[in-house]
Amino acid sequence: MASVSEMYDVGWEEMRDKLRKWREDNFRNSEQIVDVGEELISEHGSKLGDDIWIIYEQVMIAALDCSRDDLALVMLASFMEFNKVFPVGFMWHLKVKCDVFKFS
Repeated sequence: MASVSEMYDVGWEEMRDKLRKWREDNFRNSEQIVDVGEELISEHGSKLGDDIWIIYEQVMIAALDCSRDDLALVMLASFMEFNKVFPVGFMWHLKVKCDVFKFS
């Protein structure tokens, strides 16, 4: 299957900006978020700077919505690997968000 960037002839910056737009506008297009986010993180993660953390969260929530528990766990593991970067409050907020999402 062709990648998102090949199918739509977009670069990593456009993919990042699209995820930001969807996030800011509260779009619940989880399948598209998973497709774009998974490719963006795996192919261009090193270019994302601090944006990577909010993208991990966005993709993790979308993955849960799509029953992609495998991907959600990868995103969560990334948070846990770098948990020293975030204050405890952030990790608690993320856990609560995931718990609420799973039960809604």
